[in-house]
Amino acid sequence: MTTESATTRAEIASVTAEFIAAELKISAAELNGADVLKELPGADSLKLLRVVSKLERRWDVEFDDEAIFGARTIDELVILVERHVSGDLAGS
Repeated sequence: MTTESATTRAEIASVTAEFIAAELKISAAELNGADVLKELPGADSLKLLRVVSKLERRWDVEFDDEAIFGARTIDELVILVERHVSGDLAGS
């Protein structure tokens, strides 16, 4: 199990970038936190939902649909994951 102290924002950002890159068949090095998810090369709704599903399984969390669709950028998705992993859902 992952503890709050063991899961850093950097780790969440790294894993999120890896999952996005793998799903879209691009290099994680090409990704920037400010990148708009829907504008990434090869991105479509199904591929992005697969990424979200992998993130949910990775950290054993479940995201609210409204929160998922509200995340426009990679950074916003990382923040969403971070809040769920830490249990701080007041900001979502």
